[in-house]
Amino acid sequence: MDKDRLSRLFLQASQEVSVSLSAQQVELFWLYLQELLEWNKTFSLTGIKTPDDIIIKNFIDSLTPLPYLDSSGKLLDIGSGAGFPSIPLKIACPELEVQLVEASRKKVSFIKHLIRTLGLEGVTVLHSRVEEMEQPERPFHTIISRAFRRPAPLLQLVSPLLKSSTTLIAMLGPTTRAEHNELEDLALAESLEVSRVVALQLPHGRGGRTLVFFQKR
Repeated sequence: MDKDRLSRLFLQASQEVSVSLSAQQVELFWLYLQELLEWNKTFSLTGIKTPDDIIIKNFIDSLTPLPYLDSSGKLLDIGSGAGFPSIPLKIACPELEVQLVEASRKKVSFIKHLIRTLGLEGVTVLHSRVEEMEQPERPFHTIISRAFRRPAPLLQLVSPLLKSSTTLIAMLGPTTRAEHNELEDLALAESLEVSRVVALQLPHGRGGRTLVFFQKR
């Protein structure tokens, strides 16, 4: 792999989504990329295989919610797979307190290995399904997930964990105006409301992303 070229790609793309990173943070992402590629040979952690696509479709995509997060808050990532989006968010925002919930044992093993390899602090990973989680001692400031293609199952699972001070961010694909209206109806059914919708394009024509923010009514 051409480290210099990939680092330039990553830095340029991060600037396009309004994220500023230090040289040390870029180095952590480089280690992340190497570990993911190596583990992916055996365990198929992600269907995105090439370094360029991993950088844009996994790393940069995971960073798109960063401008909207409380940097000193507590974040829960549901169905994090190989650590997305919460590990990139943690690298970019070290003050963030992060808990990941993942049902796949092999992916939990990878995340634990990654936390040790990158020397990340304030990160825990739980091998569980979200519906089996106990109520946390302190409420989460933010609950986030990009594991659900449709928002309805996510809202049903997460609504018991939401407090008045909690924001749920659903990372969805491109959405239409009609789908925005549907989001309002889905939220109402769970006593939630849509507080913000952010539509954006990933750099280098790698597709669209919609961030939908929900809160308790």
